[in-house]
Amino acid sequence: MSVSPQGPAGGGETRTGVVPALLVMHSELASALIHAATAVYGPVEGVPVLSNSGLSREALEERIVGEVAGWTHGGLVLTDFWGGSCHTCGLKATRGRGEVLLLTGVNLPVLLDYLHNRDKYSPAELAERLQLKGRESIRAQRCSDR
Repeated sequence: MSVSPQGPAGGGETRTGVVPALLVMHSELASALIHAATAVYGPVEGVPVLSNSGLSREALEERIVGEVAGWTHGGLVLTDFWGGSCHTCGLKATRGRGEVLLLTGVNLPVLLDYLHNRDKYSPAELAERLQLKGRESIRAQRCSDR
């Protein structure tokens, strides 16, 4: 399903409730992203962060499972990059949990878009929107000396 940047697909209906998210990233990156998002967006509430620092893969997976266990209507586990421990543990922890989706490669524009739209889309629609936002936020620009 394609999602318009202006609103949810299907004619402007909005979703009630907020799609929960968990940031799972290496070292202090998740906390730093929340800090940066706060400077742009304002206070950020309801987005827990989890670092892999000091955790075995098993412990990290257990912590993720513990965070998403109560998400009865789905949610998003947001990780920093494909193939790392945060991604692989997130993938294992979300498997078989219906509308709990894993989105990897998350950056500040993606997090900000999530914050602005977490109450307007289903988890799957929001994940698709955020994936597009991530692609669009990475650009190469040549700066001319002229």
